[in-house]
Amino acid sequence: MDQDQVRTVVFLGVLAVLSLIPTVVALRRARAHHDWDLTSTAVFLTGVLANVPTSAYVVREGRPERLDPLGEVVIGFPSWVNRITTVSNALLLALCAVFVLHRLLSARARLHLAPLLALGLATLFAVSDGLHAQQFLAPRQLVLLAVLLAAAVARPGRPAFLGAAAVVLLFSVLGGIEALVEPLSVQRECRADNPCGLLGVHYSGVFTNENIFSLVLTLGVPFVWLGLRGRVRVLLAVYVAFLAVATGSTLASVAAVATVALLVLLRPVLPDEATRPPAPGRILVAAPVLAATAVVGCALPFRHSDIGGLGDRAAIWDMAREELGSSPLTGFGGNAWSGKYRLGEIPAAVSPSLHNQWIDVLYAGGLAGLVLFVLLLAHLLLKGRTAGFPVAACVLFPVLLTSVLERPWSFGISNALSFSLVAAVLIPGAVRRAVGAAAPEFGSSQVGAPARTPRRSPAATAADRSARR
Repeated sequence: MDQDQVRTVVFLGVLAVLSLIPTVVALRRARAHHDWDLTSTAVFLTGVLANVPTSAYVVREGRPERLDPLGEVVIGFPSWVNRITTVSNALLLALCAVFVLHRLLSARARLHLAPLLALGLATLFAVSDGLHAQQFLAPRQLVLLAVLLAAAVARPGRPAFLGAAAVVLLFSVLGGIEALVEPLSVQRECRADNPCGLLGVHYSGVFTNENIFSLVLTLGVPFVWLGLRGRVRVLLAVYVAFLAVATGSTLASVAAVATVALLVLLRPVLPDEATRPPAPGRILVAAPVLAATAVVGCALPFRHSDIGGLGDRAAIWDMAREELGSSPLTGFGGNAWSGKYRLGEIPAAVSPSLHNQWIDVLYAGGLAGLVLFVLLLAHLLLKGRTAGFPVAACVLFPVLLTSVLERPWSFGISNALSFSLVAAVLIPGAVRRAVGAAAPEFGSSQVGAPARTPRRSPAATAADRSARR
């Protein structure tokens, strides 16, 4: 690492420390409005517990790469990291069980369709694993099912978004602190086949590579904007987008900047703050953008022959496409593709996913899985009707854009990005307003709405009685 890279990494570390000031301001404002609740805690712990093992490994060991005899990177962690993973999974399972029981028994929560659709898709992946002689309900599959079940009874809207925003801000700060303490451990080497980004570094924070960190940041930009209150949320959202650019990931850089642009264009407002419906012109601009992004992402794995620069992605898409005919209806299961690495059929770099959300869902869940995924996206976009469309569009846009060349949402196992899936399926629906007064949105902050009708004072009551006499 040369001196310019050291200075860049230290600069990012200083920015992370400085970001604590607006973060504290935003969180204090959230506390004043009583925005943080058990749903926020559930989403926050989903993100933290999923990433604690990896972060602990990077902080303790730095960034060593183990190579096999062929020079390929070996996937896996030391045994002590695996033990942390086991404890984290068990703790998250227990917390989800307690959360569901509390919501059902104490809060009398109602079920939400979007998490149930995601839960159905994850269940399909697990069943397909069992049908194809793979491990049925692996630990991380159970965790994913548990967090989606918890989401089905959670409070949609700001509480969920706030929990996701806290995850993003926490790991951005931890990465910055690690950059100041040990600059070498927060970046990966720039190579000819993986050149550095605009800042001349591959900044990965406390994650194993910059691609994972960049997706955490990119998918988190809308949650920071929507989950927090006041102008400080804009500053923090722009900061998170800047960090996504700093990671060196080209896809994340484009997606993060485009997401901020869409947020500025649509200016989405959650139901508990809405005072008027969104301008129809903005919706007419956003809807075609979302549709075009989805179409490109869905078609690219099947129509990429004339596009250069896709590298290994084109090869694995062709490999998966040739196998789809063997199980077209239910796919091969959530663990089928990663299992090819253990058999020596694919390299480690492409083993986590097919690097495209659409063909990844189609390969793991077949046509049934693809239909469920499309229904999930359509429901999230339309559940809030016209008033809620800007919020849903801004949350789903970075997902659809990164889906072109990555797999942001895993429905096979719980991973570093599962918190964003949980928060996204808790997009608030349409607000039912009472005649003459606005009824508070389910799941939104109750600040500003009185808990009960104020009683009239005794003096006023006596005066009324004397007047009637």
